[in-house]
Amino acid sequence: MKLTTKRIFTKSLIASGLMLAISQAYAQDQTEVEQLRQEVKELKTMLQNYVNQPKVQLSPAVVAEPVAKPTNVLNTVKSNTEITLYGNVRADASYQFKGPNSMYNLISAVPLEGTEAERKNSDKFQSTLNATRFGLNFKTPISGDHNLGGKLEMDFFGGAGRDTFRIRHAYLTYDDWLVGQTWSNFNALEYFPETVDASLSVGGSLTRVPQIKYTVPVDQKLNLAFSLEDSKAETVTTAGTQNFTTDPDAKLKLPSATGRINYKFDNGSALSGRAFLTQKATNHESNDDFLAWGAALGGKYQVTDSTLLRFDYNHIKGDTKNVLWSNMAYVFDQNGKMRANEFDVLTLGITQKITPKLRSTLGMGYMKAKDDNAFATLVKDVTTQNESLKEAWINMFYTPVKTLNFGVEYMYGERKTFNDLTGKDNRINFTAIYDF
Repeated sequence: MKLTTKRIFTKSLIASGLMLAISQAYAQDQTEVEQLRQEVKELKTMLQNYVNQPKVQLSPAVVAEPVAKPTNVLNTVKSNTEITLYGNVRADASYQFKGPNSMYNLISAVPLEGTEAERKNSDKFQSTLNATRFGLNFKTPISGDHNLGGKLEMDFFGGAGRDTFRIRHAYLTYDDWLVGQTWSNFNALEYFPETVDASLSVGGSLTRVPQIKYTVPVDQKLNLAFSLEDSKAETVTTAGTQNFTTDPDAKLKLPSATGRINYKFDNGSALSGRAFLTQKATNHESNDDFLAWGAALGGKYQVTDSTLLRFDYNHIKGDTKNVLWSNMAYVFDQNGKMRANEFDVLTLGITQKITPKLRSTLGMGYMKAKDDNAFATLVKDVTTQNESLKEAWINMFYTPVKTLNFGVEYMYGERKTFNDLTGKDNRINFTAIYDF
């Protein structure tokens, strides 16, 4: 009987322990369930608050969309070079009351008053599309932060008659270096007053020469440019004759050295100082030589948002390439010595934007050769050499759409020789230009 009671007590003890353990486990489970219920309730509250917030509209820029390539851009297979085609179709016309035997400006050679040539070139209409041009810009991707590119541009405005196919620009660029043919570093086309005439006017420059140029971008406003340019043989004559020819005995020993400094102002105005130095040498008789040089200062001033003033001044000795319509670079005296021409030239113009599609420019150009040196004495009776040139023009351009321009212009000019003979240029110019 005692054994049975002991067993019963042992079993009761075990049962009580089990029930206690189960009760504790149940209580613990209940606590965890309550915690889970509380967390779910908090999550529901947070979700409801988020849903009730104002909706944020995403900017369309956030969505990346493919960028359409311009229709005038091609890619080569070999080097993945990007090629951009550009150009214009240009129709020019003029009615000439008096002027040269060319429809474009040739102020330095207009017929002298009272001559048969003046009569033959009076009261005539001319037109052409020879100034039409087209070109290709190249850009090749290379490793690193370097840039490789180039340009090839052609037109039909070459030769003495302005009617020959020619290459205007052909060069490559690598970062700040340029090698090839393009505008001379001494040129400042951006400071020449706008004109309808594709040959510009007194003081203009269209010099494109083979060169090596390095540009130093000092900062966003200031940059420097240095170049070594081809020094071409000059057109000369011997004293007392009018047998003009490129000096067959010219020696081009060294390239022309050119430097330039450009500065841009915050309002769009700009200034540019330029200089060049080149040697002129010849095997003609006395094997003479001298240093030709030039200095220039030009700029533009943004008077108001709709009014722009442009100007450019040059002083040059012994060179003809850098400014249009100047005299010969030098002549030979009786001893075979080279006697250099020296001159000053100034251009000035103001452009007024009348409406977003209509603008007008009033411009003038003046060239004055030194008349008290050996050159002036030797060419005193040479009627193709001028003591002074002057021209003025006023025009109107209409741009109905971005790619189309119509222009009309009245131009008047005079030349005076060293022996005071005069010739006049008096005409109206027209142009229609479609850019692509």
